[in-house]
Amino acid sequence: MERRIDRISNLPDDVLTRILSFVTARQAVQTCVLSKRWRNTWASVSILNFDFDEFWADHSDECAGIDENAEEELKFVSFVSNVLENREPSHLDTVIIRGDFGDHFMDPFIGWLDRAALLMPRVICAEIPEGGFGEELNLPDSVFSCSRLENLELYQRDRGFLVIKQNSVALSSLKTLKLGCLQLDDNFVQKLLLGCPALETLIFSDCYLPISDISSNVLRKLTLDYCWHSRHMRISCPVLVSLIICSQENINKSISFENMASLVNACINIYEDDNLSGIDFDTNPKFLSGLSNATSLELCVSSFDPYYKELWVKDISNCRTFFNLKKLDIGAWNMVEDFSLVACFLRHSPVLEHLTLRLNQSDGLVQQMSEQDVSIELEYLETVDIFCEEKTLANKLRSVLGRYVETIGNFNIREQ
Repeated sequence: MERRIDRISNLPDDVLTRILSFVTARQAVQTCVLSKRWRNTWASVSILNFDFDEFWADHSDECAGIDENAEEELKFVSFVSNVLENREPSHLDTVIIRGDFGDHFMDPFIGWLDRAALLMPRVICAEIPEGGFGEELNLPDSVFSCSRLENLELYQRDRGFLVIKQNSVALSSLKTLKLGCLQLDDNFVQKLLLGCPALETLIFSDCYLPISDISSNVLRKLTLDYCWHSRHMRISCPVLVSLIICSQENINKSISFENMASLVNACINIYEDDNLSGIDFDTNPKFLSGLSNATSLELCVSSFDPYYKELWVKDISNCRTFFNLKKLDIGAWNMVEDFSLVACFLRHSPVLEHLTLRLNQSDGLVQQMSEQDVSIELEYLETVDIFCEEKTLANKLRSVLGRYVETIGNFNIREQ
């Protein structure tokens, strides 16, 4: 019988630890028992990825009893605690903790975060255990004072909206921050913006934001993804290049933009009429015109009240010009029946090159368009893309567009 040669054990230590960094922490520890030489290699891997779901490999929710569930939970708590306690203090790059944790995990979770932050990683990504709605969440000070930390992601799986309270924030190297399903107040957000002088990317996802101001002289990318807020929010970020706002409901007050001179890409997606009623154009008609420096603008509204359409036209008209706008993507409302908002953009976007129109397949699109006095708003467009299931509707919109644009280079009709 041919003798098998162990070639892996002859690899240098740094290569072995590199290989083990691509698997989860549990798999790394299990692999190390295969060789005496590897036995302690797990303690030096640069990435620790703790996945609670691995501990349910032998049990499903349907067949596991309460005792079995508790046993797997205890195994996970013990494993994470032991790995972090026995981890060598150097060369740690990333710590990931994920799993559908109950509230009884909170105390060990806080301990894990504290220990992980003291190991000075570059990245921390952690799923926070469940908690009572709106309860206060006191995270370890070490997490918000880790001088080497560049990327921090903290989130809950469900919308518990735990309220983060921190005495201070001093993250001198932090470049990317993502928070999900949490509640953040003005005090904490201001500490974040002041205590993270290198912060470039800020993402709030499914968060409750009763805050009045997001102002930063260093922030380059801002995303508000399905967030709720109950106060007028002012956004002032002079070096911001990317803005994404997606919302669905419960936006009760306006958002205004100031000092957005560096903006390149803006994406505004609003999915319900209630959101539009929350944007207070009467007192603050500067929602779209505040984005007038953008090079690329995407605007999508799932259903559109004519009253708010008129206010948006007024909003755009109050703006001098979208001097930099080269790419415009508009969708969702009945543009065949009412082209005025698109025409308003054409009138105020002299360097526009690429126009994308996405037709809503709702009732009423095939009605005869009312005659209007129109004039050429733009001499030339390089490309027009119309996304529509019905070519008849797309061709009708093409005819309407031809009344506002003298020459179109490439005209494309595409399926949704």
